[in-house]
Parts: sequence; C-alpha cells; structure tokens
Amino acid sequence: MLLNSCSEDKQVPAADPRLLVIDGIEITFEDLQPYYDFLTNYRPELGTKTKYMWALNNHVLPLKVAQRTFPKERAEKLALAQGLCSVATNIYELEKHSELIEDKVRSNLTRQSAMLPVAMYLFDTKDTIAVNTNAVSPPIELAQGYFVVGSFVLNESPLVMADYADTLQVGFVTHASKEWREWWENKQLTMGEKVTFVHPDYRDDLPKWMKLPKDKKP
Repeated sequence: MLLNSCSEDKQVPAADPRLLVIDGIEITFEDLQPYYDFLTNYRPELGTKTKYMWALNNHVLPLKVAQRTFPKERAEKLALAQGLCSVATNIYELEKHSELIEDKVRSNLTRQSAMLPVAMYLFDTKDTIAVNTNAVSPPIELAQGYFVVGSFVLNESPLVMADYADTLQVGFVTHASKEWREWWENKQLTMGEKVTFVHPDYRDDLPKWMKLPKDKKP
C-alpha cells in the first residue's frame, strides 16, 4: 500500500500496520486498539507506547499463543461457558448456576486489578455501566480460557481509578493460575529468540525476554 506525498509523481510506503511478529504470530496495532482505547479512557496520562505494550504483553500476545497451542481444549471450555450463559441471565442466576463450579471467585475489582477484557465489560462507558451491573457477560476470551462475569454493584468514586465493582467471575480455563504462569514463562524462553519483526518505533520497548531481530525483513 502506498500513500501519495506532496509531489503527485512521488509515493512513500504507508506506515507498517504491524507492531510485532514473533514465532510466526503477527500482532498489529489494530489488534491492540480496543484495549489501547480503554486504557486511554481511564489512564490518559500514560504514554502511547506504554498503552500499546500493556495491551500486547498482558493480553493479546499470550492470547494468540494460547489460541494456536490449545485449540481443542479452548473449544471445549467455550462450549461450557456458553452453556452457563444460556441459563444465567443475571448475576443472581450466575451465582446459583455456578454453585458446583470450583473455578470461581467473588471479589472487588477496579479497572486496573481486573484483566483487561474483564475490566472492559465491567467498566464500560458511563451510558452502559448501569446495564452491565447485575447482568452477565458473554464468554470473555482470555489466554487461560474463558470467563463469565457479572457485578452485583458498582461503587463509583470521584477518582475513576478508585471505582470498584463487587464481582463474580466464573472460569472455564485450560490451566490453573500457577500452571498457566509456569507454562507461559517456559514458553517465553523458547519464543524470545523468534522475533522476526518489530515496528521501528518500538524496538526499545520490548520486554526483556524478547531478543531484537537482525536488521532484515522477516
């Protein structure tokens, strides 16, 4: 794709839409944009690079790796999560129908303490927070599998960062938390050498476990 410059007979390449290619997995700025926008909404003081890398490291990259590595297991967990959603249409039904499910937790969550996609559901725009309170999410896809979540009440504060919701999270996961952390840390050891492209503006922002590629096209 080419963009016209000021001179009609001269063209320059468009900006590369990719931020990172690692182990054959491509992460574009478009992949990261919904999470970037959410972070901007409540943390406008954060820099552009910080927000894009936060979304990449904490959600999008591990999710894409998990999708490729565990497709069968993830499909099974999604079916179970969809089954719960079919019978739980409000937070109290979610609480009732998840009684026998071990992987669940009730806790107070802020925008920052919740996982990004969970926070985006619980703390949607001001116009929809009232709708999401007492409601039940569709299956929310995470690196570990799927969560079905809801909130009993939203406690608002003069500071957006201090808002918190009384939540119930029900997990349908391929790995328990400790097991997932160990798997992801081990995966990083093998993936770190497989970076083939980094957007030039982000070469200094990679996590330490990634090695910069040689200066050649992937």
